[in-house]
Amino acid sequence: MPNYKDRKCQLCKEGIKYVDYKNLPLIRKYLSQYLKIVPKYYNGNCLKHQKMISKAAKNSRQMALIPYTPQ
Repeated sequence: MPNYKDRKCQLCKEGIKYVDYKNLPLIRKYLSQYLKIVPKYYNGNCLKHQKMISKAAKNSRQMALIPYTPQ
């Protein structure tokens, strides 16, 4: 079983200050195969970036860039 506590925020490492809802490759990286937002303790994000990702994912679903359910 991988140790999730040792993970560091990938977005902090890359220096990303804002997650845009139009940045689909970045958002897709943090969605599961069922298009659910992956929890913070799995992907290792800090709280600030996790909130940005969830808000961007919800906005892109609303704008019909990402579907609500997989086909």
